[in-house]
Amino acid sequence: MKLPTAVPARTPASLRRRLLLQVALPLLGLFALDGALSAWAAHYYANHVYDRWLSDSAQSLAQQVRVTGGRAALNLPRAAQEMFEWDAEDRIVFRVEGSQSGVIAGRDVPLAGRNEERLYNARFYDAPIAGHEMRWVRLDSPLPPLGEEVTVTVGETMRKRDRLADELLLWVWVPQVLLLLVAGYIAYRAIVVQTDRLHALSVSLRDMSYRELSAVPGENMPAEMQPLVEALNALIGKLDAAALAHRSFIANAAHQLRTPLTTLSLTAEQALHCERIEDMRDAVARVQSAVQRATRLANQLLLLSRAEPEAQSGAARRRTDLYELAFDTASAWVPAAVAAGIDLGFDETSAHVTAEVDAALVAEAINNLLDNALKYCPPRTRVTVSVRELPEPAIVVEDTGPGIAPAERSRVVQRFSRGDHATRGGTGLGLAIANEIALAHAGRFVITDTPGGGARFEIRL
Repeated sequence: MKLPTAVPARTPASLRRRLLLQVALPLLGLFALDGALSAWAAHYYANHVYDRWLSDSAQSLAQQVRVTGGRAALNLPRAAQEMFEWDAEDRIVFRVEGSQSGVIAGRDVPLAGRNEERLYNARFYDAPIAGHEMRWVRLDSPLPPLGEEVTVTVGETMRKRDRLADELLLWVWVPQVLLLLVAGYIAYRAIVVQTDRLHALSVSLRDMSYRELSAVPGENMPAEMQPLVEALNALIGKLDAAALAHRSFIANAAHQLRTPLTTLSLTAEQALHCERIEDMRDAVARVQSAVQRATRLANQLLLLSRAEPEAQSGAARRRTDLYELAFDTASAWVPAAVAAGIDLGFDETSAHVTAEVDAALVAEAINNLLDNALKYCPPRTRVTVSVRELPEPAIVVEDTGPGIAPAERSRVVQRFSRGDHATRGGTGLGLAIANEIALAHAGRFVITDTPGGGARFEIRL
């Protein structure tokens, strides 16, 4: 059986190469277009100049036609005709003929050809003769007093035209090539400098230690990169704050777990040395109490880690009726409230408010508030749960107990912090968890007084 061969990973294209290609290709395209236009212009103006010369030559010959003995004749000596046809570089041919007199001077020439153009009474065209490509002009001119029309045709090979066009192109293309090279070098240097800044940014991120996160330097960065630098610095700030909170959380959790674990160890050691069954039962009861405290603390720590805003993904959130959620959660605490001698009730005039929440987390927040109320409120007090719709959806737990002093309210929502008058055992995490759950839902956790002097806790969502 033939095993499939692994496909090598494709190397991502370099940003520098992409930028160079995106700059170079348009520059080369513009150069090619400009070169083509320059070539057309050079040949056009070279032909235009020499077409004018051909037209002037034909006009000169036409002016030398005279009436002699009742016939049209070219008043130009043979030596002058030879001088007219002589050229060091090109070959020149002419023909003069009359509508009545026939051929007056010159030789046979083509009467039509390609690329015909007209200028006043002159007609230009291209046609070969004796294997040479030539440019021709054919000029019609009246000859008074005979009333005869004289036609002068002059042709010339194209060596001077082509040489002039080549010289024009040379003087045009050489500066353009130099300008293209200079522009390409300037663009290359600009791209290299700007991509080097990206490289410096990546190096600073690569060399950054997770133990010491610091802001990325944004000096000398282009304006287009400033949002990226600011976003990176904001992310680094969040990571630094999360790492600090994580270290603080671990330190506090270790400190809080040390007490019940130490108690558990000492109590178990005492149980080993008990001789009477009553003493052993008392030691085992203390062990069980320590295990319950440690278990509750561990559960609270796990719940706190789930409640942190950074741990929220939104996948567990559903449209939930807060009325039903608060009523069902509070109903489970009725036996505990009856045992503590506390009147636990639900305000049935509460609004049916629907919100997109993590129902399990919100229920835990209500549980923590009710546990806190039943723990610190004396018997014959009242605890009421309600749901409010305006000005914002909120779940409210209020009691007629001792309340929380305003100076302590900002402190009791901190992790492992308790009020100055707290007498019952606790982890110091209940209100902190409620606060974190409210923040995780983009809300607030508010502590105020009730008209009767108790405490009012609001989870505003």
